[in-house]
Amino acid sequence: MQPRRNSRYLDPTEAAYVELLIGDRDPESKKIGLQRLSKLYRQGLQHRDPERIAIHLMGLLHDEAPKVKRWALNALALVGSQHNVRAITEAIQRNRNDPDILAAGVSALCALLPVEQARQELQRADLPIEGAILLAAVQHSGHFQSELRIARVHIDYADEPELRLAGILVGLDKAPEHLFSLNVANYDAIGELNSHPDPIVAQYSVWATYENPRLTLKNLRLPLHDVDAKPPNVRKYVYQLAVKDVQTAQDNYDFLVLGSEDPSAEARVGLATGLRSVYFDGLETLVMDWLNDEDADRVKQRLLEHMARNADNCSAYAGPALQAYQAAAAGSLTRARLEAAARNTSLYLAMKRIEYDAEGQDLFRIEKQSSARPIGVAERASAAKVLIITALPKENAAVRATLDETNSLGKENDSNLYCVGAFVNASDRRDIILASAGVGKANAATVTTNALRSFPTIEHVVMVGIAGGCPNPEKADEHVRLGDIVFSSNAGIIEYDFVKETREGRKIRSSLQRPSAKLLQAAAQIATRELMSERPWETILAHGLIKLGEYFSRPPADTDILRANGKLVVHPPSNTDDVPRVFGGAIGTADTLLKHDATRDQLRDEFNIRAVEMEASGLQNAAWSHAKDVFVVRGICDYCDEHKNDIWQNYAALVAAAYTRALVEEMPIEWF
Repeated sequence: MQPRRNSRYLDPTEAAYVELLIGDRDPESKKIGLQRLSKLYRQGLQHRDPERIAIHLMGLLHDEAPKVKRWALNALALVGSQHNVRAITEAIQRNRNDPDILAAGVSALCALLPVEQARQELQRADLPIEGAILLAAVQHSGHFQSELRIARVHIDYADEPELRLAGILVGLDKAPEHLFSLNVANYDAIGELNSHPDPIVAQYSVWATYENPRLTLKNLRLPLHDVDAKPPNVRKYVYQLAVKDVQTAQDNYDFLVLGSEDPSAEARVGLATGLRSVYFDGLETLVMDWLNDEDADRVKQRLLEHMARNADNCSAYAGPALQAYQAAAAGSLTRARLEAAARNTSLYLAMKRIEYDAEGQDLFRIEKQSSARPIGVAERASAAKVLIITALPKENAAVRATLDETNSLGKENDSNLYCVGAFVNASDRRDIILASAGVGKANAATVTTNALRSFPTIEHVVMVGIAGGCPNPEKADEHVRLGDIVFSSNAGIIEYDFVKETREGRKIRSSLQRPSAKLLQAAAQIATRELMSERPWETILAHGLIKLGEYFSRPPADTDILRANGKLVVHPPSNTDDVPRVFGGAIGTADTLLKHDATRDQLRDEFNIRAVEMEASGLQNAAWSHAKDVFVVRGICDYCDEHKNDIWQNYAALVAAAYTRALVEEMPIEWF
């Protein structure tokens, strides 16, 4: 994904704020971030690492909130490339019953593909290029304009999806003139849509009037004294239209006062958002009074954003903005929002001074109280139910990237250094203890024994990291490839270097070591969700890639090379070549680094082994002595042959960590 010629890049503070928004767990924050990213791209700005952002957007295509999926597709149309087309076509198929998400998918598809390929994809998906599909196709593409010029969207009997999409085209200034009627100009027709019975059609008509630089409040043909009869989603855009520029805002000052007192927080958010770049003498009286009286935090945040951006115009704004900045946590959305708003003002330097001063205080406090620990860390660790063990630093980093909180903790008479973290969502949290063991069964056993002695409440021990895969090109459904995920199923853990040596040969004496029944149930639930086109680990993977960067991204497909007897082997066709597949199967473990394809295939055929690693039996033995459950999750990084290398290790570590978080979050909160 190469930058466009003469592209202007997003300011780093703006980019950081957008990334925090789209990475937040609140669907509304995600939507705002995606909308903001799309608008910045339409203004000719570009992220410095669009491929990384595109990976995250693909993860959001599996979000539970329809509006997040829709805006992720809208953003992909601008940020993405042909590498993202497969994820988009899958999203189209999953969401065919949602006309708005379907339209966003069609729009993204047509934006990223050459016209003939786009036509073929739409034909393959049984989506004729007419009606709403045609309107969606031209949103971000110059193609299909000839068909659109002869099409008409008749206001009186067109269906709602067509009218919504027509409004979007008007807002983006991509609608051919007389789209609605040969006798009526678009700027006249758009005013009729605000009275449509479908509230989303009405909302889009107001949004279009606000977004199109050639349209004004007059084109809306809606008397301001009638606005209070409209639903909140329409009122919020009318308020934004009333502050489209300084002159319009001054002319409608009394209307702004009414908007600040609107009973709907959604509508007030619209007005506060519209005020972000607007200032004139006297406006501060309204804003300051409004801030003092406002109860909704999301409205206050937008008002503070306006104040931070306009602090050089009004000295009274500086104090409240800086107070809010100082009260917010380092790295929080609030700080990122205020920094992005103030980046071209003198207030930005004041914010940086607060940040640096706070860091200095923290450093001083650490020097004075070197033995201090964050409040509550030991208490949370003492109640944790899940212990995650990794062997390599890259595996540990991958798991940390999936955690929402991380704190270090040591225990008396225990040589392990622990990370106490948590998986946090909107309704609950699951505390996790993470420890790094080093390579081999003995190290895994030692670290696990110490951890279970120090934290007796642990019930589930999960080994997470990379492994060699056991491919089976003759059976496509069992063909494990690089970047795939393997977990220990009922087939269990096989210690294949625990052998009996006789004249007749070597015989593996390892008995079956079955994994945690509870975690198998959670894995079964995830498998069920996958059949319903839900892959929660993909969203987690996308979050992790944003944190860890390009060194953990998926390597190119041409590096996934399988050989047999010195010859290249063609992988069987699959519908998921560019995303991880999940396999349950036996895990082979030994204190031997396996680089022998014949041994690999023997293990696969005799024991149904899908992945080979070096720690699980040590962990299993330690857990067995404490009557604890064990589970193994591995990302596949090589094929256990003489050609093994490190190319896929980072990505494989991250996919294993992502699946592990999805697994833990699938467990009922009552188990915690």
